[in-house]
Amino acid sequence: MIPSKDKDKSMALVKSAFREYYFKHSKNIGIPPRMGEREFGYKQFNSGIVRHLSFRTIGELLAILIREAPSDIYCSNAFYRFPTYPMQEKQWGGADLIFDIDAKDLHLPCEQTHSYFLCLNCGGVLERNTNSCSKCDFSKLDHISIPCTKCVLSLKKEVIKLINILITDLGINKNCIEVYFSGNSGFHLHILDNGYNSLDSRSRADIVGYLLGISMMPENIGVRKRPEGVLIKFPKSGLSYGWRKRIANKLGIDQLSTVKLNNIVQQKGGYEGFKVELSRLTREIGVRIDPHVTTDIHRVFRMPGTLNSKSGLAKMRCDDLEIFDPFINACLLGENEVNVEVKAHVNLKLKGQSFRIKKQTERLPLYVAVYLICKGIADLS
Repeated sequence: MIPSKDKDKSMALVKSAFREYYFKHSKNIGIPPRMGEREFGYKQFNSGIVRHLSFRTIGELLAILIREAPSDIYCSNAFYRFPTYPMQEKQWGGADLIFDIDAKDLHLPCEQTHSYFLCLNCGGVLERNTNSCSKCDFSKLDHISIPCTKCVLSLKKEVIKLINILITDLGINKNCIEVYFSGNSGFHLHILDNGYNSLDSRSRADIVGYLLGISMMPENIGVRKRPEGVLIKFPKSGLSYGWRKRIANKLGIDQLSTVKLNNIVQQKGGYEGFKVELSRLTREIGVRIDPHVTTDIHRVFRMPGTLNSKSGLAKMRCDDLEIFDPFINACLLGENEVNVEVKAHVNLKLKGQSFRIKKQTERLPLYVAVYLICKGIADLS
């Protein structure tokens, strides 16, 4: 097993850094609407989750943050009449609509260049994926990723795509959409529109299905299957909005392109072949969100302004997504230097500084040391 002394010493450093953050940066903590109706919970270092808490003021919450210095703190997307009661007795009264876009769901080509694999037995770090640890032959390895600037750019493009569909197709006011960096490798979108609060899981699943484009069929854009072949007959409402417009733009067609669309269908092997191609296009065009996050009406989410134990970075609101840099804007821990034993060669950029770290004892700024410890790639020496 991972040596407990090394782990405890490292976690003590991280906990101390987290406590200092909450003491100095309490103004960063986002106060959710209807705070008194929410369930709160937090995870302690090397311990379990404390749930079914309720806070009526930000002062009560800050007292817990500074006293306990939790590894993570969460707040429910739901509103309850009795938030401290067991789940079946809380009396659900609605929930915010929230979307999650994470780098792991994008399957980016750059991921393999910044992936590591942590042995859950000895704590060793491998720089390539194998069936077992090369040190102790243990088979359970935890995948660790250190997002790069390419990951962030790809995530931002996905966020922008989602925002555009929410505004143009669902009619959500842009001012009702809040974007947050998750504190690790993704973004959260909170919809502040009371009209969506009462939606049940099934209705939210319908929204997810639309965003993913999973219900698109050839008939939706005018390709119909007939015994004698394929009939092209565009819908009377046209191809000028929603998924029809996106597919039409991708295929380079419009309402007058009957012959061109027929040729495309034939090139793809007829109706069935075009159906496969359409499925590929919708996966490419659709927004790659985590469907489970949106459909869960009892989920607890990381609170804005709080630290993420997987990185030591903060969940931060992005008022200007284009210029937001999580490796600068969300990296808020101290700069005093500490010695850490690094388990792998790592290249990363934090607070505008580039670090090329070797597999050895290094003296690093606290914010870098905490980042690597949270990732499982370093221990306090």
